[in-house]
Amino acid sequence: MDDRNRLWIDGCFDFTHYGHAGAILQARRLIPKGTKEGALLCGVHNDAEIHFNKGGRPVMTECERYEHTRSNKWCTEMIEDAPYVTQPDVLDAHHCRYVVHGDDITTDANGNDCYQQMKDMGRFLVVKRTEGVSTTDIIHRILTNTKTTESLKVGRREIEALNKFATGPDGHSPWCYVFEGKIASGAAIVHGAFELSPQDMVYIEGDFDLFHIGHIEQLAKLRQANGPGTRLVVGIKTTAGCLMTPLERVLSVLSCRHVDAIVIEPTVKPDVRQSWKLDDPALKNGKFAYLDTSVIVNRILAERAHYVARNIKKGMSGYN
Repeated sequence: MDDRNRLWIDGCFDFTHYGHAGAILQARRLIPKGTKEGALLCGVHNDAEIHFNKGGRPVMTECERYEHTRSNKWCTEMIEDAPYVTQPDVLDAHHCRYVVHGDDITTDANGNDCYQQMKDMGRFLVVKRTEGVSTTDIIHRILTNTKTTESLKVGRREIEALNKFATGPDGHSPWCYVFEGKIASGAAIVHGAFELSPQDMVYIEGDFDLFHIGHIEQLAKLRQANGPGTRLVVGIKTTAGCLMTPLERVLSVLSCRHVDAIVIEPTVKPDVRQSWKLDDPALKNGKFAYLDTSVIVNRILAERAHYVARNIKKGMSGYN
């Protein structure tokens, strides 16, 4: 086994926002296209490890974070209870030579670099941290009640991001379609790797704000219920209460392994086999049915003083 193409990436993955998904994608793209034994293992820290090293609990529980990371289409295998300080013997046990991390520094409870030993051993690979989004930033938006009503302006940079996030499990090959307004070849911003066939399509529409495992569980139910050959298409609308921008929500949903196509701001009723709305009662009966955007927001607001103090320490401002 060539362990150079079995890579490890780890983290808290709290909220598992598109910045996390982007790091996982970048790590997967370090494995050359066509590598048969290539794999990306995603280690996720448990709640106790995070509380000890960061001085506070994550917003999302370890079970929520495990399942969200497992649903990422570029993640070959998710490892629970990954050590907060990356250990070479853990990578060795999983036949991984390198750990991948962003170009920022993560420290443990004592202020030491969590990856220093791996760096000293030459087993550390760097990817670029996604600017403009972080768990801290999302918490700031919730604390300041910052909503977005902006529409998605699709330019060169947006097209580049959409093409990357629309790739299949290898992070290189095209897979998902991205449509603007309606499902039609002429409305495709990104072209997928399969034939468009309305009778094979199941559609679900919603805002998918703070994209979370409750949403993912509904997408998984639709795919499982409709069997092989089904193409799951997700319509993403902007509502007045959205905390995430349209692009942030689209990229988050594109990272999910259950999704085959996205319609940005749908304007036409789709001609498909089935059409659903997000949070339809028939889909809300699973393990994570309790979870919605308001639950996540209320978790932050219930510990407002803690999160305000933490964000101020990180340079955030604007709190009353």
